[in-house]
Amino acid sequence: MMATLEWATLTVCCVALLLRVPDAVKGRNRTVFGILLLATICSLLAVSELYVAIDGALGGRHVTSLILRYLVFATVLLVGLRITRGLAATRGYGLIAGTAGRLALALCCLAVLATFLLLDTAGASAGLRVPSDVGGRNAALAAYYTAAGRTYPAFVSLILVPPLLATVRSRQPRLVRAGALLVLLGALFAILSLPVSLAPAAWAEALRFVNYTAVLGYVAGLAALWFSGLISNPSGNAKATLRRNLG
Repeated sequence: MMATLEWATLTVCCVALLLRVPDAVKGRNRTVFGILLLATICSLLAVSELYVAIDGALGGRHVTSLILRYLVFATVLLVGLRITRGLAATRGYGLIAGTAGRLALALCCLAVLATFLLLDTAGASAGLRVPSDVGGRNAALAAYYTAAGRTYPAFVSLILVPPLLATVRSRQPRLVRAGALLVLLGALFAILSLPVSLAPAAWAEALRFVNYTAVLGYVAGLAALWFSGLISNPSGNAKATLRRNLG
């Protein structure tokens, strides 16, 4: 099931990315194209077979996992800035782009790097998944490494919840509200991934399911918001402006 979910997530990201190419070529909302490009690369690196091949080319020391964490951070940062700006969530934008957001990003980057360097990656499978029968210090470090990689996405997602919820409850067009709802679901699953990452090893598959659901929610929501921008009324009213800003 997980293999199917890996490839399904990659397919959804690729389709969404390809649909954005014409607008990106015309210079429209290239930030969203960048988000989808990063999400596609992240999804590609998360596919077990592709991860093994790429990591083997990089020396087989699971550096690919470290690269993936940082690409996820970059993607989440751009999503947070884009969504808060599009929804005119000034406070949320300030939290992500301001001192608190920069500090959270820096600390999470350092925590990921520190735990990665302390980990013994020998015997770990694709995605730096340490075998469940490995106990002691290395097993604990593996859990902390995973949690460190989930903390910044959870931080940004938590900030996004209030403006997204307000949009879902608003009188915006249905497609805008549907897109906001999908992004909201992605944000909630991203938040949930943090406590799940500290769960026992038996929950590993649940963690992966939560992670992929978060990605699918974000990507599908952004695609819906983009489509709503395409069909918005060019009359300059507030609703049309919001849809164009989000798309």
